[in-house]
Amino acid sequence: MVEGPAENPAFKFKYLNERGQETGFLSTKGRFDGSHLHLGETAIPANAIIHVDNRENRVVLSVAQKEGPPATILFAVTGGSVVALKAALGRVRSAAWAASHRDELKSQGREHEFRAVDCPHCNATIDLSGFRESPQVNCSFCHSISTLQAPLAEETQYRICDECGMYSKPRKFTIFYFYFLLVVYGWHSRSTWRCPACMRGDAWKMLFGNLVFVLGVPVAIVQLIRAYGGADLKSMYRGLDSANLKARKGDLATAISEYRKILESHPHAAGVKYNIGLAMVQQNFMDAAAQTLDAALNDCCNYQPAAQLLAHCYTQLSEPEKLAALKAEWGTAEDGNSLDERKDEDAVE
Repeated sequence: MVEGPAENPAFKFKYLNERGQETGFLSTKGRFDGSHLHLGETAIPANAIIHVDNRENRVVLSVAQKEGPPATILFAVTGGSVVALKAALGRVRSAAWAASHRDELKSQGREHEFRAVDCPHCNATIDLSGFRESPQVNCSFCHSISTLQAPLAEETQYRICDECGMYSKPRKFTIFYFYFLLVVYGWHSRSTWRCPACMRGDAWKMLFGNLVFVLGVPVAIVQLIRAYGGADLKSMYRGLDSANLKARKGDLATAISEYRKILESHPHAAGVKYNIGLAMVQQNFMDAAAQTLDAALNDCCNYQPAAQLLAHCYTQLSEPEKLAALKAEWGTAEDGNSLDERKDEDAVE
């Protein structure tokens, strides 16, 4: 198990404006005391925080209010560990929600149904009540799919890519262009967070766009190397980017062949099986997709993306009994409520 970070981290921060830019000249002190997140003079109860996410040192909070919609707070951690802060918030919030669910079941005489495990990577409490047994679990606080018996640190780097929607290994890339026009020169640079397969097209555009003025070429070459694998040749799911790209292009047979090579080394890989199911859905092979997505849930019982896509398959296949059973496993009513209404962190991710 990966050792958890500090329980009550202190840090420094700056608020961000709507464009994601830091405001102010000096950083402000912040801390988490185990029950409240203190941002300067503002104290936010941990149980009022609906959602926490970050991209490197940038943090977004969604906070419930007594009236009206949730408030969004954006800030950058300029001193201290954003990883420690997010993990500490996750541990406290997840433990509180799990305890609340346990009390609810106890009041109904069903406390024996309560089942929970600690995330091997961030130590958040993962409520598995009502789910089937599986060798993997999904933590919606650190976004990882973890293998319970033999967790690997690299598992935390894999998740759904925001751009293509496939299970992959998203990372930060830099898009950089340099220009020189007579006496006018300058550059344009921005960061993007995506999987390597999604970056390949932009990396090639950046290379050719910088050839005229040369100075941007080294940056483009580095991004090309990273987009095509680079140091990931010995990664846990080697070949995943290539398989994902083929699946997105509609070459299902080749993609499945490459996915199967990964599964030979990692037979329990819910994220990889989710990608196969997603590719089958996009090709309208609903029956095969449903079987694959159910296999993904057998690997990781609480993997919400697979459950949501499986519910879609059952709807398309007119399988009301299987759809009802799936909803019952996820604790939803048989009145058409979606799986994303489950009462835990999965509901806000």
